[in-house]
Amino acid sequence: MSENFWENRRILITGGTGFIGSWLAEDLVAKNATVSVFIKKDTLGTDSIKHLLDRIKIFYGDIKQKESISAAVKDQEIILHLAAYTQVLNSIENPIETFLVNVIGTLNLLEGIRNANEEQIFIFASTDKVYGEPNYLPIDETHPLNAKSPYDASKLAADRLTASYFTTYGILASVARWSNTIGGRDANYLRAVPDFVTSLLDGKPPTIRRTGEDIRDYMHVSDAIRGIEILAEKINSTKGQAFNFGTERPTRLIDLAKLILKTMQLENKFQPLILGKYIQGEIDKQYLSAKAAREILNWKPQVSLEEAISKAIAWYSQNRWWLEVMDRVARSH
Repeated sequence: MSENFWENRRILITGGTGFIGSWLAEDLVAKNATVSVFIKKDTLGTDSIKHLLDRIKIFYGDIKQKESISAAVKDQEIILHLAAYTQVLNSIENPIETFLVNVIGTLNLLEGIRNANEEQIFIFASTDKVYGEPNYLPIDETHPLNAKSPYDASKLAADRLTASYFTTYGILASVARWSNTIGGRDANYLRAVPDFVTSLLDGKPPTIRRTGEDIRDYMHVSDAIRGIEILAEKINSTKGQAFNFGTERPTRLIDLAKLILKTMQLENKFQPLILGKYIQGEIDKQYLSAKAAREILNWKPQVSLEEAISKAIAWYSQNRWWLEVMDRVARSH
């Protein structure tokens, strides 16, 4: 990718304090973009971007409120939409809030762009969960969209809403469907890597809530960021389309836990604790085909699973203060 594309570009990142959003903001600041982030004042705060605060602009607001998002969208050249109410379990407990944030929030952004009457680029961060239970593996972009949980359905609605604004209003929009993304600076205990790694740093075994036979592909955050950036860079060939981004390497959750134990040299001290619970809304096997991204966008993952795990472990080990952030976020749910 050409860094010249981003130099002095006016970029708005929604969800800029989130796991992927914070790394995206950092990367674009390094590329000399003019970065703004739209965030809600919440328990996460700005800890994830505190090293960027003197180089970015912050818009505080609620994505559910049309007025606050319209002010942030104005005069931006590229909007990278990552803000979301995340996680299947959270969505089952709070389906209305999930839809208000994920669907109405996306609609407010798209309306802000439409009403601005400017040629702005809009990239929506979707998810592999829009496909639901797979009919075949790996899942490509032609797979039926059979979203399962309220979270999945809300992301699917926003995914297709984005495409509809291209078709109906000509907005320069495309969609990134990511597989499971891993790396440092993730504050969510419901995700495997931050949960397993921080548990081990605290002297506790990694706990698997289900059987450990769940199959996913795990992509490093830097590869996810390259995916969303390349959609914007190549908007003339990506507009109106959705692209999968993943490693195409299916991995059982139990094997992920064992890899983390091995990498941390703790395999002789701990074994994964398997609870064997039934978790509503979870999908047993899911991993993506990234063939379209390879062939059309010349994108492919650059970080292996082993290297991604090593990078994540190193980050959490060197940033032990982050555990307090994770605890604070967990208490807020």
